[in-house]
Order: sequence, then C-alpha cells, then structure tokens
Amino acid sequence: MCSSSLLRPRRAGSGFTLIELLVVIAIIAILIGLLLPAVQKVREAAARMKCQNNLKQIGLALHGFHDATGSMPPACTGGSYGTITAPTGQSGSIGYTVFILPYMEQNVVFQTMNLTVAYTTAPNNAQLFTRFSTFLCPSGEVEDAGNVAGKTQHYPAVLGAKGTNPQGGTAYPLVVTAATPAHGGVATNGIMYLQSRTKLTGITDGASNTLMVGEMSFKTANCFRPWSRGWDSEATPTGKNVINPINSTPYDGANGFNDVSFGSPHTRGSNFVLGDGSVRFVSQTIAMPNYLAAASRDGGEILPLN
Repeated sequence: MCSSSLLRPRRAGSGFTLIELLVVIAIIAILIGLLLPAVQKVREAAARMKCQNNLKQIGLALHGFHDATGSMPPACTGGSYGTITAPTGQSGSIGYTVFILPYMEQNVVFQTMNLTVAYTTAPNNAQLFTRFSTFLCPSGEVEDAGNVAGKTQHYPAVLGAKGTNPQGGTAYPLVVTAATPAHGGVATNGIMYLQSRTKLTGITDGASNTLMVGEMSFKTANCFRPWSRGWDSEATPTGKNVINPINSTPYDGANGFNDVSFGSPHTRGSNFVLGDGSVRFVSQTIAMPNYLAAASRDGGEILPLN
C-alpha cells in the first residue's frame, strides 16, 4: 500500500529539496567555468591592445624627437665603450626613455633631469620612482626595478641583430671589449643603440621593415632595472640585442644582460613598434633569419617579418 504522503502534492511556497539545490549549484558552477575563460580572453585582449597603444605612443614620441633634432635618440648613453664614444653634453648613463619625455607630455619631468650625469646621480635620482604607465605593459607583472630601487620599463630599444646575416653570411657589426665580454656587447645595426644618432634615411632596409622598440615584460626575464637607466657596467636595460628567440632567454644574474630575449605574457609572442611608427605583434615562432633581418636597419636582407 502506498503512503498517502507520497501522493500529496507539494504545497505552494515550499522550499527546494537538497537534490534540487545541488543541481542548481552544479549548473551555476558549470556556467562559471564556461564564462571565466571568456572573461580572461577579453581581459587579455584589452591588455594587449593597451600595450600596443603604449608602443604607438612611444613610436610617435620617437618620431617627434627625430623631427625636432634630425635623428632618433640613442637607445642609451653612458660614456665610452670600445670604439663608441659619448657625444658632448650627453655622457650620463640614461636611456632613450628620458630623451622622449618632452614628446609624450612629460616635459616637466624632463626639465628636472641632467643628461650629463648618471640616472643614480642628483637630480636624476629624484625621478627613479616616477611611474609612467606608457612604459609599462598592463600584462607585465613586474613594475619595481631591481639592483637600484625604482620603477621599471617594459620596452627596450632593438639594438640590432647579433650573429650572422642570413643574406650574405657575414657577421653583423658588434662592439665588445676584451675586458668585459660577459654581457654580450652591443649590436650597432639597429635603429637605436649605444650613443647612436640614426636618421630615417639611414634605415636603408626600410623603416616599415625594421624593428625599433620591443616588449620585454615577461616576469622571469630577471632583467628589470630603473626606467631611466642607460649604459652602466657594460649593459643596458633600455636596449637589447636580437640573438635569442622571443620568450626564450632570461638574465641568469651574471652573463648575457644585453642578450635577454624580448618577450611578454601575451599569448605566444610580443609587441614591437617599427621604424615607421607602426605596431606589430611578432610570433615567438618567427624564423630566426627573418627575426634577425627585421632587427637590422641596413643589412640588405629581403626576408619578411613573419
């Protein structure tokens, strides 16, 4: 005989059973699980777009500097190194990031700085903790500099290609001293390098084919230094040689500081601004001959940037 209670209809307003609650919770959990990756993709797409906009602003500032002075700024300054000597009035170890301040609406900061002294020397050291959002990728997890305390930057200049030119089989020009070769020397075939003064007419491979500034914002790069630092102790954070694939090589703490790879937390690649001011995302799977060719301003290579 069936119990009459089993046949009794549920009263209006009665609560959910435990099983029903568990089913609802499970459905909500599934929906959240489906939604989170989409939210993360949208967030990363927005961050990548902001990063590209940062590089666009840097590219415009570099061209503003060129229009005003007749050449691009150096990637870094810092006294003499090998066959490279500092121009009069710009011997302090500072990065290109300082030179372009007036062209990114930061002339007030620029006017407080001295181009003939190091980034750690007064009055320049007063700006070490100044944070410039344009110099920081929003996906980059590191904002604080190592070695000398301060805020960092995520966009080093492309010093040039290092190794063998795939077009002619000759070595790309490189300056290195016998006494201190540990950090990799400095390539001099990029648009900006140590003490450089490159004109747009000097980019004979074509400004739209040549990388000028790239993104180095991956957390394990272990290479973050104050945003204003230039050439110091045979190395620079505001410029990197292209010799290693994108997202491949961090600083080991002792050697190869100038050879740290460009890279980012963005999916499988990194953003760059080219000599004409355009911005491109370059895949970490780019063939190395093509990558080297794009890093050189006058190597005569005809390899495409892909």
